[in-house]
Amino acid sequence: MSDPIYIPGQRWSSDGESELGLGVVVSCDGRMVRVLFPAAAEERTYAVRSAPLTRVRFDVGDAIRDHEGRPLTVDGVEEQGGVVTYRCHDENGGAETLAESGLDDRLRLNRPEARLLAARFDGDTWFTLRYEAWLRAAEAARSPLFGLAGARVAPIPHQLYIAEQAAGRLWPRLLLADEVGLGKTIEAGLILHRLVLAGRARRVLVVVPEPLLHQWLVEMLRRFNLPFALFDRARFDAAGEPAEENNPFFEAQRVLCSLEFLTSNPAVARAALGGQWEMLVVDEAHHLHWTPEESSLEYDLIEALAQLTPGALLLTATPEQLGRAGHFARLRLLDPHRFHDYDAFLAEEREYEPVAAVAARLLEGAPLGDEERALLASLLGEEADGEPEVVMERLLDLHGTGRVLYRNTRAAIQGFPGREGIAYPLSLPDGYDPASPAPERGFGPGWSAVDPRVDWLAETLRGLRPAKVLVICAEAATAVELREALHRRHGHHAALFHEGMEIVERDRAAAYFADPQEGSQALLCSEIGSEGRNFQFAHHLVLFDLPLEPELLEQRIGRLDRIGQCSAIRIHVPCFAGSAGEVLYRWYDEGLGAFGGVAPAAGAVFEALGAELLAALGDPARCDGLVARAAALSAKLAGELEAGRDRLLELHSHRPEQADRLVRAMAAVDGDRRLADFMGRLWDAFGVEHDPGPGRSTVLHPGNHMHHHHFPGLPEEGITVTFERDDALAHEDREFLTWEHPMVRGAMELLTGSDQGATAITVVKSSRIEPGTLLLELVYVAECPAPPELEIGRFLPPTALRLLLDGRGRDLTEQLPHHALQGESQRRNRDLAKAVVQSQTPRLRQLLERGALLAQRAADREAARAKEEAARTFDAELARLRALGAPAREERETLEATREAVASQLDHTRLRLDAARLIITR
Repeated sequence: MSDPIYIPGQRWSSDGESELGLGVVVSCDGRMVRVLFPAAAEERTYAVRSAPLTRVRFDVGDAIRDHEGRPLTVDGVEEQGGVVTYRCHDENGGAETLAESGLDDRLRLNRPEARLLAARFDGDTWFTLRYEAWLRAAEAARSPLFGLAGARVAPIPHQLYIAEQAAGRLWPRLLLADEVGLGKTIEAGLILHRLVLAGRARRVLVVVPEPLLHQWLVEMLRRFNLPFALFDRARFDAAGEPAEENNPFFEAQRVLCSLEFLTSNPAVARAALGGQWEMLVVDEAHHLHWTPEESSLEYDLIEALAQLTPGALLLTATPEQLGRAGHFARLRLLDPHRFHDYDAFLAEEREYEPVAAVAARLLEGAPLGDEERALLASLLGEEADGEPEVVMERLLDLHGTGRVLYRNTRAAIQGFPGREGIAYPLSLPDGYDPASPAPERGFGPGWSAVDPRVDWLAETLRGLRPAKVLVICAEAATAVELREALHRRHGHHAALFHEGMEIVERDRAAAYFADPQEGSQALLCSEIGSEGRNFQFAHHLVLFDLPLEPELLEQRIGRLDRIGQCSAIRIHVPCFAGSAGEVLYRWYDEGLGAFGGVAPAAGAVFEALGAELLAALGDPARCDGLVARAAALSAKLAGELEAGRDRLLELHSHRPEQADRLVRAMAAVDGDRRLADFMGRLWDAFGVEHDPGPGRSTVLHPGNHMHHHHFPGLPEEGITVTFERDDALAHEDREFLTWEHPMVRGAMELLTGSDQGATAITVVKSSRIEPGTLLLELVYVAECPAPPELEIGRFLPPTALRLLLDGRGRDLTEQLPHHALQGESQRRNRDLAKAVVQSQTPRLRQLLERGALLAQRAADREAARAKEEAARTFDAELARLRALGAPAREERETLEATREAVASQLDHTRLRLDAARLIITR
C-alpha cells in the first residue's frame, strides 16, 4: 500500500488524540506532514510513513456541521486536487456548498469503516473494553435495580420497594411518611438517584429546615454521588439583581436551600418559582401550616412550587391520625384534583374505615362475613371475587390515600434489637443553674474543671472499652472543651466531630471512629452528630445533655437505632439530681417512653404539655404530676394509633415478596466480580496506577503516562475506592464503585465517545476455524434518541449488536463468542496490517455491506421487542387509571400521550457501526 498523500487544506483526524478535533494539513514535504488542530490550538508534525492520522471524508447522508456550528446533511461529494467539497442542505432544506476547510473544527470522527480500510488499528484491549462498556451500560439501564444498586446504602427491603415503585412512575408525587429510623431520606435519595441517572430529573430543588442543610448535603453526596449547590442569601445576592434572564437559581442544576431562605425575601421566592424545576423535595413537611381557614406563607410558597413542578416528594414523620387537617394539607400539595375539599376528604376517610377493616381480615386470611362481602361487591362488582392481592390493589386505588402515601412503621417492619435508657445521678456543682438543661453554658470558660460529668465519662469509657461510644452534646464548644479535658486529665484520645470543621476533617474523624482495630473508642459530637451520619456499628450512646424537642432526641438516638443495628442500644445519660436534667430524663423515660423505643405520640404530647414542661424545669416539684399526665396522654394517643392502624396502607408501603426479590437481586449484583475485573483492565489501558489499599480497598493515582490527561473522578492527589458494599458502609472515606458510579460511567462514556478501540487487527489460534481464515467482527449500536422525560432507556438503551462474518459473509456470531477470539494484536505490525487490508479491501467492503444488512434486521427486532415491552408497561398502568374514572383523567391523558410518544420514537431507532475488528486465524 502506497503512502497517503497529504495536501494542504485536507482534514484529518488523530488516531490517538481524537479529542483534538479535526486537523487541517498545513504543509507536507514528502517526508514530514504538519497538521494544525484549530479546536485545541495545537500543531503536530508527523513522519508521512507512520503518521497516526485518518482521512476525514464524509459520505452522502452524513450529518456534519460548519464553522458556525450549523447542522448540515451531505447530498453529494466532489473532489478536486485531492480536496473535497460537499453539497449539502440545511435544516430548512436550503442548499449549501461547503469546502472541507469549512467543517467545524470540533467534530470528532469515529468512522470504523474508514479507519479499517485505512489500516488504522488500536490494540485488542481497547476493542474488548469498548464492546464490554456498551454491554454493561445497557445491562445496567435495563436492570430493575437501575439507580438503586449504585447507592452507598444497605439493601433494606422496604426502602428498595418504595424507591422502585416510585421511580417507575412517570413523575412521582408522593408523601414519604415512614417512622423515624426507617430511612425516609434514603428513600428520597434512591428515587432522585434513579431519576437523575435516567436523565429525567435534571433540575432538582430540595427544601429543608435550616438545621438539616448539612445532613442533606452530606447524604446526597456521600450516598448517592449527587452534588448539590447550597444556596443562601449571600450566594443569592452575589449573583446580582435577579431578573427573568438572570435567575441565580440557574447557576446550578441541583439546588439545596432552607425554607427560611426561600421565604426571607420576595425576590428569592420569585426566582425560585421561575426555576423550571423537574423535581421538588420538601423535608419536614409537617411544619407547613394549613387549615381550611388560613395557610402560612411557607405553605403557600411550597404549594406554588408544587403546582409548577411535575415531580414532588414530601417527607414527614408525623402520623396522619394526630392531625387530619395537616394530613389533608400535605396530600393536597401533591394531588389538588383528588384532595380538593377538606369536608369531602373527612367523609371519604370515614367511609374508608370499614374498607380498611375488610382489608385487614383479607390479609390475615380470615373469612368474611355477609356484610363485609356485600361491601366488597358494592365497591368492586365482579372483581370482589378475585384473588386477594388483586382485590387489595383495587381497594387501595379506590379508597384512602391511594398511591400518594407511603408509610412504614417499626411495628410492621420489625427487626429492631431494642434499646434502654440508663440514668446516672450526679451532684450539681456550685455555680451551675439548676433550671438549665445545659448549665455549663452559663458557667463560662473552665466549666470542665468543676463538672463531674467529665470524670464520669472517662470512667464510663474505661468500663465499656473496647466498645465504641458515641457522645453527643448540644454545642460544638462543649464537645471541644470536653475532648481537651478528657485528654489532659485522663489521657483519653477521642475523635471530634462538629460544624466548625471542614467536611474532609469530619470524614476523617468519622472514619477514625469507625476503624475497628486502630480507631478511636469515642466520637464527641455537637448536635450535628445527630444529623446525616449513621453509626450502627456502635451500641453505646452518651447524651451529655438532653434536648427539649422529642424529635431531636429521636434523631440523636437514631444515629444508632436504625435498620441494620445488630445489638441492643444502651443510652447513658448523666444528669444532676434535682435539676432540669433530671426532669427531662424522667419526662422522656416515664412520661413518653422515648428511651425504650420510638414514641410516635411524643410530638403531640410535647405540643400539649410543653408549657408545663418548661415550668417544671425551674420547679422539679412539679415533675411527678407532669410525668403522670404525659404517660396517660401517651398511652391514650398510642391506643388511637394502634386502633387506626391501616393494614391496607402497610401492604401498599411494603410488599415483602417483591422487596425480597430486590434484595436478592442486589446481592447478586454485589457478588458479581465483573466490575472489578473491567475497571482493572480499564485503569491499565488508561495508565491509571492502582494498588491494594487498606482492607479490601484499592488506591488509585494518576500514572506518569496516562492515555488521557484526565481520568474521570480521579483527583491529582489520588483516591481510595472499594467494590464491596459492606466495606463502603464501614468506611465512608472510600468511594464505592458500581456500574452507576460517576467514575465508572464517565470512563465508559470517555471510551465509547472517542474512536479508541474502534478498529483492531488480531491473529487468533483456533482449532474450530481453518488456519488462514479471514473473519470480520463488527459491533453496531442501536439507539433511539428521545427527550429524557420519555426514558426510552427503560425499553431500549443504546444496545451493542455483535456480528462475526467469515470471508464469504457467513454469520458465525453464535458459534464463536467474543471471548473465544482472543489472540495477538497486530496493531504495531503496520506492514502486515497494511498488506492484509490492501489485499482484502474489495472483500472487506462486501462484508461491511453484508454486516449492515444483518445488523439492521437485528436492530429492527430489538425495536419491536422494546415496543412490545413498553406497550405492556403502559397498558397495565392505563387499565388501572381507567378504572379510577374521572379523578385520574389528567394523569391518564398524560400517560396515553407518553405511550404514543414512546412508540413513535422507537419507530425511529438508529443503527451505526461503532467498532470493527479484523481477525486472521492460524
